[in-house]
Amino acid sequence: MAPVMLPFPTRWGEDMPIRVLVVDDDEDFLWLIGLSLRGQNDIDVIGEAQDPEAGVALALQEKLDIVVMDLMMPRINGFEATRRIKQLRPDVKVLVVTSLFDDDAVRQEMYRCGADAVLGKQNIATALVPTLRWLQKAPASSKGAA
Repeated sequence: MAPVMLPFPTRWGEDMPIRVLVVDDDEDFLWLIGLSLRGQNDIDVIGEAQDPEAGVALALQEKLDIVVMDLMMPRINGFEATRRIKQLRPDVKVLVVTSLFDDDAVRQEMYRCGADAVLGKQNIATALVPTLRWLQKAPASSKGAA
C-alpha cells in the first residue's frame, strides 16, 4: 500500500483556515455572526463567548488568528477586553463590531486599545467575511495595546 501524501503548507497560515473567536453578549447577534462564518471554507469558528471575561480567557488559551469583539457588553466592555487580549496576545488580531461605528471618538479609542479594525454592525452581512480575509493577510498591527 502506497503512503498517503497530504499537502503541507509552505508556511503557517497558507491554506489554513482563519481561526476566529466571536465575543458578543447578544445571543441572536452571536448566532448570526456564527452562521455567516460557518458557511465559509476558509474560516473556522473555534469558539463563541457571550461574556467578555470568558472571551478574553478563550483568546488567551485557544490557538486563533482573529477575535470578533462586540463593543458594548456588561462588566468589561470591548475597549477593556481588546486591551487585555492585545497586551497578552499581540499576535491575535481584533476586529471590533459596533453599532457606534459612525462615532469618530469611539473608533479612535478602539484603535488606541489595540483594535486592528472596526466594523459597523449594520455592515456585518456584506463586510464581515471580506474584512476577516483582509485582516488575515494584513501585517500585524503596530498599534498594540495602549
